[in-house]
Amino acid sequence: MRDYEAMVIVDAELEEGDIQKAVDRFSGVITDAGGKVTKLDRWGVRRFAYEINHKKEGYYFVAQFSSAEDTVAQLDRLFHISDEFIRGKVTHPVAATK
Repeated sequence: MRDYEAMVIVDAELEEGDIQKAVDRFSGVITDAGGKVTKLDRWGVRRFAYEINHKKEGYYFVAQFSSAEDTVAQLDRLFHISDEFIRGKVTHPVAATK
């Protein structure tokens, strides 16, 4: 298992319940693969610097999680095939230096 961080943008025009379902769907992919979401930070609705898919705002959240490497491919697939996700990026968090 490796540690990852993901920044995800969900369509802000969705109802609050649908946004929660999208967050739960994201978390479900990780937990179903045997991983664990360690931190979920909701940033809320933010305005884009430029339009993305004819949208001006998105609901942002950042997640830190531990999972197997193949889970990242499943998350990338989820971001591309699901309409509720506008963008998503998974990275390895950089260790803080003292």
